[in-house]
Amino acid sequence: MKHRLFISGLAALLLPLCLSAQTIPVNTKPGKVSAEECSMTTYPLDTAAAALILYEQHDVRIDFNVSTGSPHQWVDHFERIKILKESGKDYADFSLLFSTRPNDNESFPTISVTTYNWENGKVVSTKMQKSSIFRAKYNDHYDKVSFAAPNVKAGSVIEVRIELSSGRFEQIDDFYFQREIPVNLCKYSVMLPRWLRVNKLSRGSLQPEITQDNVKGLELGDLFPNNFLDIDDYVIKDVPALDREPGVYCIRQYRSSVSYTVSGLRFPSIVRDYSTHWEDVDKLVQESEIVRGIKANCRFKDEVDATKAGGKTPQEQLADIIALVRSKVEWNRNERLVPSAAAEVLRTRSGSNVDINALVGSAARYAGFDVKPVLIRKRTEGALLDFHPDTDAFSTFILRIEIPGSNPLYIDAADPAGWFNVLDDNYLVTKARVVPLDGVGEWEDLSRLSRNVRNYTVQAKLSPDGTLEGDCSIALMGAPSYGFKSEYLEAGKEDDVIESLEKKLSAEVDGFSVEGACEFSSQASVRFHFSKSCDHTAETIFVNPYLEQFHSEAAFRAENRTLPVDFQYPENIFYTLVLQIPEGYTVDQVPETRRLQCDLPSTVIVSSAVDGNIVRITYRFTLDAQICLPEAYPAVRNYWRELCALYNQMIVIKKIADE
Repeated sequence: MKHRLFISGLAALLLPLCLSAQTIPVNTKPGKVSAEECSMTTYPLDTAAAALILYEQHDVRIDFNVSTGSPHQWVDHFERIKILKESGKDYADFSLLFSTRPNDNESFPTISVTTYNWENGKVVSTKMQKSSIFRAKYNDHYDKVSFAAPNVKAGSVIEVRIELSSGRFEQIDDFYFQREIPVNLCKYSVMLPRWLRVNKLSRGSLQPEITQDNVKGLELGDLFPNNFLDIDDYVIKDVPALDREPGVYCIRQYRSSVSYTVSGLRFPSIVRDYSTHWEDVDKLVQESEIVRGIKANCRFKDEVDATKAGGKTPQEQLADIIALVRSKVEWNRNERLVPSAAAEVLRTRSGSNVDINALVGSAARYAGFDVKPVLIRKRTEGALLDFHPDTDAFSTFILRIEIPGSNPLYIDAADPAGWFNVLDDNYLVTKARVVPLDGVGEWEDLSRLSRNVRNYTVQAKLSPDGTLEGDCSIALMGAPSYGFKSEYLEAGKEDDVIESLEKKLSAEVDGFSVEGACEFSSQASVRFHFSKSCDHTAETIFVNPYLEQFHSEAAFRAENRTLPVDFQYPENIFYTLVLQIPEGYTVDQVPETRRLQCDLPSTVIVSSAVDGNIVRITYRFTLDAQICLPEAYPAVRNYWRELCALYNQMIVIKKIADE
């Protein structure tokens, strides 16, 4: 389900407007939903859209709160959504977070939702009952409020209004003009006092119209005479959806948006600096449960002592410690940033990735290892802005373990598919923050921790009836081994793995065997026997030398592209086919020997050789990049199309004519 998530901000009054310049004219006053809005079935600018934001107004105001005598933030959010298709009904589900910390002085939000439907020739409204608003604990500092519009169907128009006030005036949420569905009309208003210092950052290729004004704020006397609020009003219309794009980990970071970051207060007698440095973030992490959990006393001292016996290497000892913790706590597949209390995790025998990482870190420290948490912002959550220090910038953490006389080891101890320096590709970021238990942290590039290799060896024999059968051996190292292990473990049944392989190869598979898929290691291997039919005539057989196609044109299909293309990781692919052709046949054609190269950098080399009735094809692919920038896209697209075209080249075998 798609849940709209509103994070707390602050409220100003909505001014009803009637604007008709956008594609769908709307009366922006709440409740003024027209028959045309209810009866419309498609959005002219995007007929495939499942839903449409007819109108959105988001107002933020910061000023002094009379009752508390301190700065305060108010938010008023109003949104009118049109459900165009059954699949768009997910946009009728909403959620928001609000702070439960007493010092934040944050009110429970005021929420109203009304659904409008066209029934029997008129607009009929249905209001959401307060009993449909659900509140649940999200974490130690936030509760989550969830609610859904009533009586929703294809054709419904939904109005949502949320009002909220908060003492967290120094945190203004990012605002996105562009969404995963099209936006007909959007307004964003920010009212900020002149005693507040802010930095502003705009993103995306679509820029709204901006007008500026000011109004009188709360009278502050000698504290700040002539307290004015400066207003930035943004208006944008006919905003296209930016939902999914092939080859992009996080589409949200490319949507048009604006961010306001509060850097401080400036009164004549009071100066406060709210700007944060990464050293400040390090201190917050060191004071949090992240470091406290790693510093905590080991819970399994006797068992950890036993891992030291037998002259094991540091890696072997660490592997034993990880296996020990995994035997005590099962990963619940959740990823978090801050670990829960160790006692509760051990009692339930279940925990998040960071719960397990904290326990492993504590045990590894007891065993004498130097352990540091490594904070990561996952690639699916967008690039980390290193000029904007914030603990909220991170998604989770893994461990860095120092090995005397060797390079440090990085590990997500909860993940059964991983290994030292072998991580989920979502964690292969170019900027991760390594935080020592004391002192100042440092940045680390995790994108090249392992050597990533796929090595295929195929020994095959061709029959006169066009049947190609043989044995395939695949050795996987680094990130490719992680990917295979994840899929294998998730499948649960080996029969499902074989069935998936047969579909991919268009072949029958037997004699399937796997090594390393369920073991804590950096490698895995697969072996199997296959049989498949090749296109053939009475005189000619056409053999595609590649059992599988290693690349797709999907991310490079568009002629022009404004967004980068993300690759999973740098890698090397080696493929060798040794093919025996039947007697009475000769090789008429083989793939030409070619070398392709582009500035990514990436290179592919294909070579062919024929020796009697043996055909040998070798393929070598190297990619040493994680991203293709838009300016390089045209050249890389041409290279990628040539690369994918290689997979269509055939070995042509012809029957020798009788003399």
